[in-house]
Amino acid sequence: MNKLFPPMHSKPEKIKIFALIPCWIWVFVLFPMFMPFVGLGLWSQWEISDWLEIFYHVANGVGLLWLMFSYLKDDWFMVSVDFRHFLKHIALTVGLVMGVELLLLGTLYVCGFNIINMLECLPVAEMFVSHTPLFLISLEPIFGTIALSVFAPISICALFYCLGFAPICYKKPLFAYLCIAVITLIPPIINIIWRGGADLVLSGYFVQLPVHLLMCWSYQKTDNIWTPMISLSITNLLMSIALHIFVIV
Repeated sequence: MNKLFPPMHSKPEKIKIFALIPCWIWVFVLFPMFMPFVGLGLWSQWEISDWLEIFYHVANGVGLLWLMFSYLKDDWFMVSVDFRHFLKHIALTVGLVMGVELLLLGTLYVCGFNIINMLECLPVAEMFVSHTPLFLISLEPIFGTIALSVFAPISICALFYCLGFAPICYKKPLFAYLCIAVITLIPPIINIIWRGGADLVLSGYFVQLPVHLLMCWSYQKTDNIWTPMISLSITNLLMSIALHIFVIV
């Protein structure tokens, strides 16, 4: 059991964890509330409003990268010491995520479920404000993919894994996975209260939850935040390419 779920020691400093709380409120509550006023009159113009969604992901990623820089720098030292070890686990994580998502979506499709809403919420994002991830990459294949593959993983790792997983897994490993299931449900609830569309938002939660759980497992397995961050970046890139080829085109 310890080999599969080893003890975890890597976690941000307490001051970083407390600093993530107001960031969390800003990213999931205040920022999305301000966005409609920033883009007043532009939301119906998809070719323009997609840049507001891209800005949302980029701004979140850059801000949280700055906040968590020292923690990321410390963990990167461990990656540089044994890069092949981390590369192996990154490849394993990406393979597991892609396999689980394909199995989940394939099974639901064969059973007659409509998986369109689930596909709309892939690749994985911290939250969508104006456009779903799939719609974003359909409008802006290059810059949308960059936003979701480079910047969104930083936000997700900081706001979910560093805040809701690592500090708890440090003492109660199994309970930490339950906490991730809860903390990743809060933004969808906020989204439903704000804009409605419960079917779409909850479909996104259920299709993204296995990704979050596996990313957290890779975090625990390697005791390093770079493993889920790089794994999620690669996963989102592969999903963007696959969805663009098989769904959008």
